[in-house]
Amino acid sequence: MRSLPDSIPKGEIYQRIGQLQAKMKEKEVEAAVIVQNIDLFYFTGSCQSGHLIVPADGGSEPCYFVKKSYLRALSESPLNNIRLQEKFREIPSRLDEIAPGAKRIGMELDVLPAVLYFRYRAMFPKAEIVDISGDIKEIRMIKSPYELKIIKKAAELSDRMFEAAPRFLKEGKREIEFAAEVEHFLRSNGHQGGMRIRQFNQECFFGHIMSGGGNTTCPSFFDSPTGGRGLSPAYPQSAGWKRINRNEPVLLDYLTIINGYNVDCTRVFCLGKPSVKLEEAHLAALKIQDAIVKMGKPGVLCSELYEFALKMAEDLGYREHFMGVGTDQAAFIGHGVGLELDELPVLTSRHQYPLEEGMVFALEPKILLPGIGVAGVENTVLVTAQGLEKLNLHPEEIIVC
Repeated sequence: MRSLPDSIPKGEIYQRIGQLQAKMKEKEVEAAVIVQNIDLFYFTGSCQSGHLIVPADGGSEPCYFVKKSYLRALSESPLNNIRLQEKFREIPSRLDEIAPGAKRIGMELDVLPAVLYFRYRAMFPKAEIVDISGDIKEIRMIKSPYELKIIKKAAELSDRMFEAAPRFLKEGKREIEFAAEVEHFLRSNGHQGGMRIRQFNQECFFGHIMSGGGNTTCPSFFDSPTGGRGLSPAYPQSAGWKRINRNEPVLLDYLTIINGYNVDCTRVFCLGKPSVKLEEAHLAALKIQDAIVKMGKPGVLCSELYEFALKMAEDLGYREHFMGVGTDQAAFIGHGVGLELDELPVLTSRHQYPLEEGMVFALEPKILLPGIGVAGVENTVLVTAQGLEKLNLHPEEIIVC
């Protein structure tokens, strides 16, 4: 079948597989079996259900063993070896064909359900299954020029969304109605809709829209400084039934996703005049962001940026309200974005990754004032040789409509 216009270039795919093979050799892993949709897409160019079997050496061609849809995989993936998987029990023989006698098999144990893990373990009784999810995430952490071109398109759409948002923001309109109009704009301009989060039990739909001092600072299960009440306890985050009032903040924290790639950005709006306390906190949050952007050069550790932000928030008098309140505070100020919302690097005390050219992450130092609102912005940034480059260019002050 003929390749589709948006297919990932063949050279890009084989370069990624080569990086994986190098990691496998370091860990003495003789074969990798990739099954998660987004990892399949990254290494094959297709999300079709199946298994990508990769040998550690280059003696055999990797095999994309596809269950459904085989015909779509043929048109979407540039790999040379795409085979139909008719039965699950065929996997061991296909593996033995690609990596004969493999004793150490790498799989994505961070996302593989336990019931499937035990099934694979029974299927490969003479082999050890080891975790290569960390290696895959490290490979995906550095974006290629091909990926950056798509991410920048998503950033352009994000800026257009924020420019259009005041047209939909009306007094008395419910949050969910405002959200629907923003989402219609995004979908009409190429946003794919579905978003991917790797972390277990994390889910989100487009992002967060909330209004007023209570809703914008209402926490939720979602690993974020903001949450929102949502429509019901069944989905307790983002937009709800509340009506938008004058002189109160409206938080718009949405993802734009083009060809699989995420850009995460936040702006604060207000119909009328925001409170003095919110404006002061907003300026403080912007000051923290600008200081991090100035400091964030290749070689600086993620943990250093996080600790610096905490110290600055404390010096400015906002430590107790920085990235949340009390036990609901988020323990990071930024997170990698790409094909998933929660990629590496993470700007937190636990991550010792030094910044490297090609990293892309959402930087979001926010201040939450209960009963008043959320201050601060979020921008997706690119690490360059000179430092951090903001990909979102929309004005950062509170946008008064």
